[in-house]
Amino acid sequence: MTLGEKIYKLRTEQRLSQEGLGEKLGVSRQSVSKWETDQSIPELDKIVAISDIFGVSTDYLLKEKEEAYLREEQPQKSEFSGDGYCFGRRAHYEYKSRKMIGNLPLVHINLGTGLYRAKGVIAIGMIAQGGFAVGLVAMGGLSIGIVSLGLLALATFAFGLIAMGSFAVGVISMGAFAFGIFSMGAVTFGQFAFGALAHGAQVAVGDVARGKIALGYSQAVGTYTEVSNRNPFDYENACRLIDEHVSSNWLFFKSWAKSMVRLF
Repeated sequence: MTLGEKIYKLRTEQRLSQEGLGEKLGVSRQSVSKWETDQSIPELDKIVAISDIFGVSTDYLLKEKEEAYLREEQPQKSEFSGDGYCFGRRAHYEYKSRKMIGNLPLVHINLGTGLYRAKGVIAIGMIAQGGFAVGLVAMGGLSIGIVSLGLLALATFAFGLIAMGSFAVGVISMGAFAFGIFSMGAVTFGQFAFGALAHGAQVAVGDVARGKIALGYSQAVGTYTEVSNRNPFDYENACRLIDEHVSSNWLFFKSWAKSMVRLF
């Protein structure tokens, strides 16, 4: 067998796609395809990496008498019959569904001791990208992770249209530190800010509030202010100030702001 035939044999035995092998090796799917069809030969470091991934010796890959050079320690075969399952000598699990939506698999799970990337409509991996993404780093419509970027982002560090996390940045943001047009949290910055320390260009409500309209329990700094001393704010007066002094361009958020004043 040629080197390319052996790579193909090992890859298909573990039900690993060309793209999947390429990701492990840091090369493109086209490079893997050229190796398997003997159009090109992998560099030496890639041959060593291939031997580690599949649990075979470099002699097995490079010499013609393959039987004599198989390692005693073989990669563990999958106990599942589904497409894309893979268990190797290194802690790693991958599943890619046969069902495709456009050019993406419906489900792609890629987990292990490394920065394995998952890309699918539903993606779960160390780095995940998809409509619904879960990972250390997640990017998608709905993303959940340590660092998330998406329309709806939930994470320690969240960036999105709606962002929730310890550090949140978004049009609507909620977190210990929140930055957005409409922000809620311990320390908040935005056009409309609600929190212990609130800085709102239009409306700020909190223990310490700074904004055009500032409602604070202990301190309020702004053009129109009210300090409540832990008593409920004058809700009717606050609504009047918001209606009169916040531009109609913020109409959508003005009603939200009045509802938040009632809660505070």
